[in-house]
Amino acid sequence: MDDLVVTGALGLIGFYLAAVLLLFAIYSVARLLYISLTAGDFGLALGVTVAILVAGSLYLAIGCWLHETDRI
Repeated sequence: MDDLVVTGALGLIGFYLAAVLLLFAIYSVARLLYISLTAGDFGLALGVTVAILVAGSLYLAIGCWLHETDRI
């Protein structure tokens, strides 16, 4: 029983650490976009936005492909 509690606690710590890192990444990208837009650097803002859209599209395409081939 003690191993189960330790494993669960470590899993929760890992989950919360990943959530904090994800939120920090989102905050950093949002701050970068805000600063670049207020400074008038529309090229950087457009580049970041396009990179996010491309990454999301690839993620969606891989998910659809895996679903189509019955791997998930």
